[in-house]
Amino acid sequence: MFELAFIAILLAAAVYIFLTLRKNGFFVTVEPSVTTAPKNLEKPLAVYYKYHLGPYQNVMEIIGQAKQLLSSSPAPSTFFGIYYDNPETTDSHFLQSAVGVVFGADGKDFHDEKYAKDLVENGFEKLVLPKVERAVQAVQPSTGGSLSFLALIWFTYSTIRKYISENKLETTYAVEFYSDSDIHVIFPLDDVNEFLVKDYQTIDKLESDAAKKRFDSSEEDSESEPEGTEEPEGDEKDE
Repeated sequence: MFELAFIAILLAAAVYIFLTLRKNGFFVTVEPSVTTAPKNLEKPLAVYYKYHLGPYQNVMEIIGQAKQLLSSSPAPSTFFGIYYDNPETTDSHFLQSAVGVVFGADGKDFHDEKYAKDLVENGFEKLVLPKVERAVQAVQPSTGGSLSFLALIWFTYSTIRKYISENKLETTYAVEFYSDSDIHVIFPLDDVNEFLVKDYQTIDKLESDAAKKRFDSSEEDSESEPEGTEEPEGDEKDE
């Protein structure tokens, strides 16, 4: 009897783990496709964002801040991120992104004006994203937790990139939309330059600035080193 109960507990635990992982994007089939009506970008979007330079995992702090600022809004919120670089080929210090919240669509706001003021006062900037006529799109389940983003990085993106390569599509920036139940990943195939925020810089400019900063720092360090001083000669002793 004890063995049967123990087996039942193990099975229940295994089912629970499987369902939890599945809700977060594991053990699901992600099917990328080219669409003429990508989710959320089938009409112009008004968004509030913050520019971020550095590892992509750090952008969750910005999303967390946006969630907090909109926590009392009666309307549901959709958050987003524009990711300009491929982390597989770009140094993590030079990864650029723009992350924030979708505030309205097609000229209509989802949230009251006071929330826009709160966002601006906390460093967010407004941007209007264009309607996209053609894009690569994929969707995975999500609970908004870290497991969902692990599935996104480990499995979903590899599936999308394989699809893009096999179909010889030319893509640049990835746009992600986050809801309570899923993550939509979209690679626009037109009007891509309209997704660039004003702070965006080319990788050559970032590397040049970083090299100059290192050089200036080394110059300052060398200038701050005290010049060598001669040791005082010992007093001569009378013989």
